[in-house]
Amino acid sequence: MKKNRKDFGLAYSPAMRLFFLMSVVCVLCALVTCDSSESDTKDGKNSALTIVTSEDDAEEGEVKVEEDDTVVFEDDASDFSTEEFQATDEWQEVKKGQKIPPGLHVQMDLQTGKKQAKKMEQSSKPTVKRWDAGENMGFIKTEKPRYTRDQLKAALKDFKYQDISTEEEERNKQIKKKFRSYDELKKDLADIKLAVKTEADIVKDLTNKLNESSKDQSELKTILIDLEYYLHQIDNAQLFCDLGGMNSIMKLMNNTAEEIRETACHTLGAAMQSNAKVQVTAMDSGVLHHLIRGLVIEPAKIVRKRMLFALSTLLRQFPFAQKKFLEEGGLTALASLFKKADDKNIQIKIVTLLTDLLNESDLNVDVSSSDSPVQDERSKQYQSIKLREAMTSTGWCRLMPTLLHGSHQQTEHDSVEKVVLAMSAVAEACSTQFSTTRPTLQALLKRYSELAKEEQAASGTDSDDFFSSIHLSLQQLVNQIHRDDF
Repeated sequence: MKKNRKDFGLAYSPAMRLFFLMSVVCVLCALVTCDSSESDTKDGKNSALTIVTSEDDAEEGEVKVEEDDTVVFEDDASDFSTEEFQATDEWQEVKKGQKIPPGLHVQMDLQTGKKQAKKMEQSSKPTVKRWDAGENMGFIKTEKPRYTRDQLKAALKDFKYQDISTEEEERNKQIKKKFRSYDELKKDLADIKLAVKTEADIVKDLTNKLNESSKDQSELKTILIDLEYYLHQIDNAQLFCDLGGMNSIMKLMNNTAEEIRETACHTLGAAMQSNAKVQVTAMDSGVLHHLIRGLVIEPAKIVRKRMLFALSTLLRQFPFAQKKFLEEGGLTALASLFKKADDKNIQIKIVTLLTDLLNESDLNVDVSSSDSPVQDERSKQYQSIKLREAMTSTGWCRLMPTLLHGSHQQTEHDSVEKVVLAMSAVAEACSTQFSTTRPTLQALLKRYSELAKEEQAASGTDSDDFFSSIHLSLQQLVNQIHRDDF
């Protein structure tokens, strides 16, 4: 059944149809216009918001939106400056355009973009340091003052002459008012029967007393003992020689009293020990000849021992005296003393002296190429001393090994070491005579090998200890004498 349109209210007049058609067209046009506006906005065309600058657009300014939605950059002249920034110790704001000199602390606020600056803080390194010297303590300034060129010019401009000598004289006068001189003190102490003397004064007094013939043996011995104490000082010993003390000592070495001769020799040795000037004075005074002669004819063992001490201090580090010693038969005198000595200690002292002289000569000859003219001259003097040849010709190659007989059965390790070193110093020249000591050297090698092992086991190391050192010296001596044996 066909329904009628009027029943559903769908009957349209021509005017209604035209209205609906026009409405659809308007909607389509509106959609097209909206799409075109969005496209133009994206391309930056025909935007409702326009950015423009003000007429004074010479520098950066502040962005401002006008009533017509126009954005304008306005300059803030109060925040702009072309002057250089003047820094202080406090933070200051840096204006736009200001130049910041180097060497300043600068900080910037990331939110506002403002900058602040101030001077660099001075180094916190301390300018003083503490010193402590026992009872004295204090502070020392470590920072050195620095001055600019202008400061130095200004200081020199204001510089005025000052008489320093006058100021020094005034200061000395003030010191003299506070303190008394040494002569004044001596005078005051003399008034109360007290005497203050220097060592030089004491040496002078003792030397004068030594020359007085009225002194008895007890007083002479006391004077000599006191002198021996002071003459260890180089200056005092030289003063003693200048006062003529050397001749006085030599006279007392011929005194009839044994204790005076002994003390005089000991005092003489103390004065010559490591003192070149006194050694020269002794040679000029004939001390060397007196000592060589005394070693042969002196009856007292203690006096011979003191003479040997004095002789050793005269010969050490003195090549001229060593040469004269050989020329005057010194080695023969020592050999005679060695043979008749019933004290092994004196024999060891003689051998030790000869070993030291040999080593001294070797050391100085080896440095003959030195750049020092003085050392070159010393080397020439030592080269002229034929000590090894003289020892061979005077029988020392036979005398030294006698000290080893029986030594391996005793506990005198120090003596064994000294004898072995002495024999090693002349082993090349005395190899024939030393070959007879083979059984003794074998026994000593075996003994000190065992002692060295015990020593190393006790110490837990292989270091060069006492017994190991002696064993090594023995091995070297044996190798020098018998190169193909052992």
